[in-house]
Amino acid sequence: MDDKQESLQDALRALNQIFAEKLPSKLQEIDHALSQFTQHPEDKDALALLHRLLHTMSGSAGTFGFDELGQQSRKLEVRIKPLLSGTVWSDVQLSDFSNEVREYLSHAMSAKPVVDVDEDAEVAQEVALPHKAADVSAPRLIYVVDEDSQMCEAIAVQLRHFGYELVILNAVRDLAPRVAVRMPDVILINLGFSDEQFAGALEIEKIRLTANFTSKVLFTSNSSRFESRLRAVRSGGDGYFTKPVDISLLIENIDFLVRSTSGNGYRILIVDDDLASSEYQAKVLSAAHMSVEVLNNPAQLFNVMAQFRPELILMDVYMPLCGGVELAKMVRQDNSFLDIPIVFLSTENDFAKQLDAVKAGADDFLTKPIHPEFLVSSISTRAERYRSLRTLIMRDGLTGLYNHTAIKEELIAEVSMAVRNKTPLAVAMLDLDNFKLVNDNYGHPVGDQVLRTLSRLLRQRLRRSDVVGRYGGEEFIVIFPATSATSAMTVLDEVRIAFAKLQQFSDQGEFAVTFSAGISDLSRAADVNALIENADAALYMAKKSGKNRIVLGQLA
Repeated sequence: MDDKQESLQDALRALNQIFAEKLPSKLQEIDHALSQFTQHPEDKDALALLHRLLHTMSGSAGTFGFDELGQQSRKLEVRIKPLLSGTVWSDVQLSDFSNEVREYLSHAMSAKPVVDVDEDAEVAQEVALPHKAADVSAPRLIYVVDEDSQMCEAIAVQLRHFGYELVILNAVRDLAPRVAVRMPDVILINLGFSDEQFAGALEIEKIRLTANFTSKVLFTSNSSRFESRLRAVRSGGDGYFTKPVDISLLIENIDFLVRSTSGNGYRILIVDDDLASSEYQAKVLSAAHMSVEVLNNPAQLFNVMAQFRPELILMDVYMPLCGGVELAKMVRQDNSFLDIPIVFLSTENDFAKQLDAVKAGADDFLTKPIHPEFLVSSISTRAERYRSLRTLIMRDGLTGLYNHTAIKEELIAEVSMAVRNKTPLAVAMLDLDNFKLVNDNYGHPVGDQVLRTLSRLLRQRLRRSDVVGRYGGEEFIVIFPATSATSAMTVLDEVRIAFAKLQQFSDQGEFAVTFSAGISDLSRAADVNALIENADAALYMAKKSGKNRIVLGQLA
């Protein structure tokens, strides 16, 4: 077990302990609310408070291992719910309910969790971190396994420029010992070798029998036959490339596979007045490499959303101040957040209530208590779908980067946040050098390949917080949050040098392309338009002074 797994275990264990310690005071709150309600049954606020406390207990108790207590709370919650809609109880019914709650509270004071804390933490850990989490800043490791050493080296040269660590193996028998010592992120292996038609596939099948095999596998082959492709799939292949391998397509596939294994960093906003449950959910989702913000006061929702820009909102149905359904309607009335997925997580299993939530704009309804694996899977699926749909709208179809409109919107938001937080922000304008000659000499498809190559290199070499967009044609823009122009220049210059070394491929032969850039920051320009103009002027100077260089914008 690595440090991250132990940290998650410790955090969940602490939350379980906190819940157990606070349970008596929570039960006292229910007792006090019951007294208020029984003394003043006509008081709607007292009724709503009692219902909300029982609702919260029915969800959180099950989450932290007090299953029986959660089930009893849920029964009482269901009993009292009709009163919220105007049903009136007789004195006898009220007395019976009061006695039932008192008995429930008496038993609850001595309740113990049915699941050991360590076991519960282990479940969440296994779901969120099925294998040792890799350091996302470290180079991703790829094993290239093929008898053709010349082809292996050609692939390795290109992949190294994109920041990958490469190990070349020319004998299939050398793979298993290497995997036993260090698990790679990706294995690129030939389907067949000279001594066996499917030697590569057989070796992968054998290695898969070992514990904790997590590598993604890409097969290469001289054959495009159905039989060969089927064998690759049956061996667990994640991709298939016929030789000669299209390097650009190969890199795109490797990029995608690496992103899918390292976590996609979905931004999840949890809105729930139950502090214990929301913290538990946050720990589980964070361990699955999601960025999580917890909000216990719904009144702050729109301020938090404007700054955090969530890709999914996870909220409860019953909360003080306003309910989840009302909150969902408010979100859907704001065009800025119209398409953000809303998922309800509640003990509510009344179909009519769930239908109300869907009508208010909810995309899914999950029931507490929820198993960590199901929570991670449900949230990931919804967030990924949202991100994919946003990509169709906001991304450039060729490069996958933000399009002109989207990158301007991102820049406006980032500048606003930087000014509010008094932090630096830099912007770079990039332009490919002599790109018209590339299209004229090699054709537009090759020109498109060059654009995709630069976009991939920018995404890989820059930080996750940096924002990259295609501004138009062969021009790109990069936003560097919390970064000065001089610091951004240092980072971007490394990308410039690496890009100039990349070999582009065409029918007429190999060639290289360079780019020039201009950089500005908030010390040089005070608003969005001024930033772009300042960086663009610096880009013009870079072009005028010889190209293949980066120039800082003039100070204001």
